[in-house]
Amino acid sequence: MKISIAMATYNGAQYIQEQLQSFIDQTRQPDELIITDDCSTDQTESIVREFAKTAPFTVEFHRNEKNLGYCGNFNAALMKTTGDLVFLSDQDDVWFPEKIEHMIDVAERNPQALVVMNDAALTDGELNEVGLTKVGQIRSAGFPMKAFVMGCCCGIRRALLDFCMPIPRGIEAHDNWIVDFAEALNGKVVEDRVLQYYRRHETNESQFIVNRTTKVTRWQAQIHSLLQSVKSLKILFDGNSRHRESDWIARQQVRVDGIQQAISAAPEKYHERICEMLETAENNAKTYKLRVGVREKWILPRIFATLGLLFRGGYRDTQGLKAVLRDLMG
Repeated sequence: MKISIAMATYNGAQYIQEQLQSFIDQTRQPDELIITDDCSTDQTESIVREFAKTAPFTVEFHRNEKNLGYCGNFNAALMKTTGDLVFLSDQDDVWFPEKIEHMIDVAERNPQALVVMNDAALTDGELNEVGLTKVGQIRSAGFPMKAFVMGCCCGIRRALLDFCMPIPRGIEAHDNWIVDFAEALNGKVVEDRVLQYYRRHETNESQFIVNRTTKVTRWQAQIHSLLQSVKSLKILFDGNSRHRESDWIARQQVRVDGIQQAISAAPEKYHERICEMLETAENNAKTYKLRVGVREKWILPRIFATLGLLFRGGYRDTQGLKAVLRDLMG
C-alpha cells in the first residue's frame, strides 16, 4: 500500500519542523510527502527544502502562484498525491511514531472504510498535554460522532479521492467535503486510539467549541450554541444580510453541482447513497430559497408563510428556532 501525506502550509515556520520530524520518526514512513504552500512570507519554504535534502522519502514542495485559501490549498495538495491511502496533515501538529502503521492496520481491517480517523490529544501551543482528546470532547459535549470531521486526523482511500476530487471552488472546508461523502457511504471509521498531538494556539483556523483545552460539558455546549445563535442573528440583521443570503444560496448550488459531478465519476455501487446525499443538498437549497422569499413578505403573510413552512418540516435541517425567528423578523 503506497502512503502519501498531503500537507498545506501558510507561514508555518514556527512549528513545521516538529511535524516534519514526526514523519521521519514513523515506524512506517510515508512513500511521499506533498506540500503546497499558500504564498508564505516566512521561512516555511526554506525549512521544507532543507528537510527534503535528507528525507528518506519523496518530498515535493509546490508554491501556489496566488493565495488559494485553506480549502483550496489542501485541494491543490491532494490533487498531487498518488498514494493508495492519503493522510492529511496540518503544519503545526505532531504525530506519534506509530500513527501511520496503526492506521494502515485499521484500514486493512475495515476494507469498506473510505476514511479512517484517529483521536488526537489536545495541547497548548508548546505541546503540553491538557488531559483531553478531540473524541473525548465531542462525547463530553453530547455531540454525535458525525461532528468529528477533523482533517488532520484523516486517512483517505484513493477510491474516494478518485470521485470526490477536485473539491469544487466555493466549498468552505476540505475535510467536511471529503468526510461527508464517507458518512453518506457508511465508509467512515473512527479509531479511538490517540495518535497525534493537536496543537491549540491563537492562529488556529478552527474555533469549534470541542477544540478548547478545557473540558466541555453538555451544558456549556448548549450555552455556546445559544450565544452563537444570538451572534448570528445580530449579523443577519445588519446591512449585509442580503449579500450573505445570496452567497449562501450560491454555495449550496456549488455543493449540488459538486455532488452531481461525483455521481458521474463514482462506481455504480455508490450511486444510490450519493443520490440520497444529492437529494438532501437540493432540498436544503430549495428550502433556503423559499425562506428568503418568505422574508420579503409583509408581516402577516410572512408569519403565516413561516408557520406553514415550519409545519411542513421546512426547518428540519436548519438551526431550528434561530432560523424560524430569523424568517419571522423578515
